[in-house]
Amino acid sequence: MAGKSRTGVFYGWVIVAAGCLILALQWGCQYTYGVFFTELCSELGWTRAMVSGAYSLLFLWHGVIYFVAGSLNDRYGPRLTLAISAVIMSIGYALMSIVNAPWQLYIFYGIILGTGLGFGYLSVASTVSHWFVKGRGVALGFTVAGGGVGTLALAPFAQFLITKFDWRTSYLILAALLAVIVLPVSRLMRLEPSEKGLLPYGIEAIEAQNRHGGLLSTTAFTARQAAKTEAFWLLFALYAFLDFSVQMVMIHLDAYAKDVGIAPMLAATILGVVGGGSIFGKIAVGGISDKIGRKRSFFICFLLMAMMMLWLTETRQAWQFYLFSALFGFSYGGCIPLFPAASADWFGTKFHGTIFGFISLSCGIGGSIGPLLAGYIFDTRGSYELAIIIAAVTLFIAMGLSLVIKVPQAQNPSQ
Repeated sequence: MAGKSRTGVFYGWVIVAAGCLILALQWGCQYTYGVFFTELCSELGWTRAMVSGAYSLLFLWHGVIYFVAGSLNDRYGPRLTLAISAVIMSIGYALMSIVNAPWQLYIFYGIILGTGLGFGYLSVASTVSHWFVKGRGVALGFTVAGGGVGTLALAPFAQFLITKFDWRTSYLILAALLAVIVLPVSRLMRLEPSEKGLLPYGIEAIEAQNRHGGLLSTTAFTARQAAKTEAFWLLFALYAFLDFSVQMVMIHLDAYAKDVGIAPMLAATILGVVGGGSIFGKIAVGGISDKIGRKRSFFICFLLMAMMMLWLTETRQAWQFYLFSALFGFSYGGCIPLFPAASADWFGTKFHGTIFGFISLSCGIGGSIGPLLAGYIFDTRGSYELAIIIAAVTLFIAMGLSLVIKVPQAQNPSQ
């Protein structure tokens, strides 16, 4: 049956709620790195480029893992991939409490945590895409809003822990949170509605003309077929440009605010507001994109992000930082559900994990370059201004690319 289960609630919404909670813990913990950033630099005597490099390695490596996670999720389902994610991330944060050398930071944070993170987001986003046809943007918006909720809550929480205890003990507490909550919640996940005797929500509309500028795919693209389309590579580029700027902000915003005289707890709160703004962006733009299309939604979000990066170059007061965080967070958050939604709309869901995993490799590339470049620019110039301008230009380029995407036509299985 399509629709509700015996309890009267479509199980897809249970998938959404569980996925939201998982992403809240995983990405909330992940984005506390900006709060720990200055602690690592000052206590261990490392440059900002060196500490940024570990985060860049994480982002590059987790992008590589996305492709592996997507393939495994398509084959074995999310309960396995998310269990792997929870266990590895808990181990990674526990190991961060004993870091004393750069090689440890790069292995524990960059490789171990990068592996765990890669198995998390991809599995959740791809699974939700399987459960919804109608309202896919809304469902994904609510799901990925978890990352914003986690950032809003855990960035100030991490600063509180560091102040009350120290950064090493704080990492142990984050490890415990992930182990105790994420692992049991992951058992609620199911890849296919058929496992619950259901059909995807809105499946009856799969052959109807949608409002995205094309037809919902009735023939599943393989990864090879998808990679032959222009739309695939434009999505790849957009994701790289997005995370180039977003990860630069998430790692260096707290330090940037402290550099201009903002108090540490206030700086952590400003970083948290980026996550708070993203909650509204993910839900609002996810839903709006079901009506106005993914392409137009991309354009609006990239335009607003680019404008806010220019605003950041002149930002010095707390209210200016809050305005930046709220609007930048809203627009970056709005982009997040668009990628898995567009991938499912245009290429089908049969091989969604593999295709979206391949596309998501680009976010690892962009997200690894942005923080490292900003750290290097600060170390050599004593200012983040050039890095911020480069990020703004990158976002304007992405805005232009979003206008030229053409929705691919369904492929013949023999091609």
